Amino acid sequence: MNFSAQTSTKNLLDVLLDKDKFTKKRRTEIGPVGGKKMVFFVDDINMPALEKYFAQPPNELLRQIIDQGGFYDLKKFLFMEVSDCVFTACCAPPGGGRNKVTPRLFRHFNLIWAPDLSIKSMDIIFTSILKGFLSFSKGLEKFAPSIVKSSL
Repeated sequence: MNFSAQTSTKNLLDVLLDKDKFTKKRRTEIGPVGGKKMVFFVDDINMPALEKYFAQPPNELLRQIIDQGGFYDLKKFLFMEVSDCVFTACCAPPGGGRNKVTPRLFRHFNLIWAPDLSIKSMDIIFTSILKGFLSFSKGLEKFAPSIVKSSL
């Protein structure tokens, strides 16, 4: 699921209650279709707009699902358990429309930080990869450095 500044809790609930992605296993339990396991990937988890008290409602709902194993269905007034689902997410540093995400949500994730690479490092990496692809012909390998330099 892609989060944006306009993402609301209703958008997240619509995905969770989509019959093509999740099915009812019991009256109060939903899970992936076909008895499979699911990886629920959230792109740009820090994009939802902040509300009056600086919370991000979609992230709070996601946190509730991870913390408590489900969410409250406001139409049926039942707690809906979400089973066989693992949550993963990605984000960029705050700024430019991106907001800070609360530690209460981030404590559920293992954080991996990918720093920006220098031009020299990218040149070495991409030249090595391209040389490997061009190695099927002896004469083509020598063009890899010039191709990479013109692309960077």
